Amino acid sequence: MSRTNFSPTARTIIVVLVLMLVGLLGTSGGLLTPPWGIAAYVVAEVLLLIGVATRQL
Repeated sequence: MSRTNFSPTARTIIVVLVLMLVGLLGTSGGLLTPPWGIAAYVVAEVLLLIGVATRQL
């Protein structure tokens, strides 16, 4: 089985950037409670990893 890496689509990158901003504002900005900010970071990271592993995300 050969391994290939794909680049995430522009849509995925935009969603991840929004989630990272929510995470930043949630953990450092005090606009959200820290668990929501951490959850936003985790979801953003998972989306990026899935975007690298699959072709359509």
